[in-house]
Amino acid sequence: MTALLAHAMVFAEAATSAGAGAGAPVETPSLMAGLAPFIPILVIFMLFIWFTSRSQKKRQQARQQMLDGLQPKDDVVTIGGIKGRIVTIKDDEVVLRIDKEKDVKITISKSGIGNKVGEQEL
Repeated sequence: MTALLAHAMVFAEAATSAGAGAGAPVETPSLMAGLAPFIPILVIFMLFIWFTSRSQKKRQQARQQMLDGLQPKDDVVTIGGIKGRIVTIKDDEVVLRIDKEKDVKITISKSGIGNKVGEQEL
């Protein structure tokens, strides 16, 4: 049994030295060599995240400018789809007239305004 184990060890040493060259040390792969295939994927992922957050930031700024520029007598559409004309603006609340003949008014939060009528939808 020990002779068989000794032959297996000699055979394994001969196989490793034949593959690497006579007397050459066996190289182990470095950490960077193992991560190299993933670097392009990581770069693409980082660029995707950057472009996505950049476009979202632009949309938020455009929406905030639209909300800050609201004036009485502007026609607006709420997020829920209600169309009306702004009567008054108080801090964070907006009073909308939704029916001129019956003088129906509602009070909503300023953040509930979807967009001005006639402007592009955000």
